[in-house]
Amino acid sequence: MPVRAGLLLLIVTLVLWASLSTGVSAPAEEITIGFWNVQNLLDQYDDPQLEFDEKQSPSSVQERLGKDAEVIRSLNADIVGLAEVENLSILKRMVAGPLSRNGYQYLALIDGDDPRGIDCALISRRPFLVQSVDIPDFPRDLLVARFQAAEGPFYVVVAHWKSRRDGGEESERLNCAKATAACVTQFIKEYEGAEVPVVVLGDFNDTPDNDSLKYLETLGMVNTMKTIPEKDRWTIGHYDRENSRMDLDCFDQILINPAARKGSIVWKSTKVHRPRFMINDRRSFDGVKIPLPIDDYNDRIGYSDHYPVIATFEVGTR
Repeated sequence: MPVRAGLLLLIVTLVLWASLSTGVSAPAEEITIGFWNVQNLLDQYDDPQLEFDEKQSPSSVQERLGKDAEVIRSLNADIVGLAEVENLSILKRMVAGPLSRNGYQYLALIDGDDPRGIDCALISRRPFLVQSVDIPDFPRDLLVARFQAAEGPFYVVVAHWKSRRDGGEESERLNCAKATAACVTQFIKEYEGAEVPVVVLGDFNDTPDNDSLKYLETLGMVNTMKTIPEKDRWTIGHYDRENSRMDLDCFDQILINPAARKGSIVWKSTKVHRPRFMINDRRSFDGVKIPLPIDDYNDRIGYSDHYPVIATFEVGTR
């Protein structure tokens, strides 16, 4: 064996021996899981099967795709749940077009019965299996994705609960919460034969302090948004002109079950993602500037009325 090759082998052997003797192991992999309500990613075609289909101009669709991709690139999550995507075709168009260099090889969309055709979707750099889970008496299903890590499976559930608009009652969102809980504690657990890590993310149209989210906590779910100071965790702003105030609500949230703190993936942190290019500083009724997201207004194509949220997880290695 040449002297240089033998020396290199000796160095590698010593480094490996030192690592083993001191208990030092290779760092675990980190993955990021995000969620964003894109606010109306719609196409330019009239769908006669949709009661309230909103047809967009081709130029508006193209601008929207570019802006949505800009936000998703800045989020840079490995797995991204999405809400308000009209169909699989428009999702594929974004992934194959402006997101083509960002590694989102895997995607899915669950077609529900929403009269506007806005559905839950998922794009990912990791392969997954997908299943829809019905929410009784509600047009949008849960998107349930099964991923595989080295130490076992984990799940990501994407939800978009009943809006507060058009008379949407909190009792309806509580029903959504019960269906989501059944998905986590019954459907997934029975399928796996054991409790495995589950990450539930979405636009819940309720805050962490509402009964629907509290219900999930009574069943052991952990709302990771509560680790963010209350003044910083809001994801959407709404002018309440009747009461001359600005409501800043945390509707977009990431929850985990107990297994996501000790299983094949382990939750580390969560934050609201507010890229500077997405912000339009506007004054509230008392004159204070609030960094609201740039949404659609008249003929303007914005980004969304929601900010994304993102959580970091550690993936165990064998």
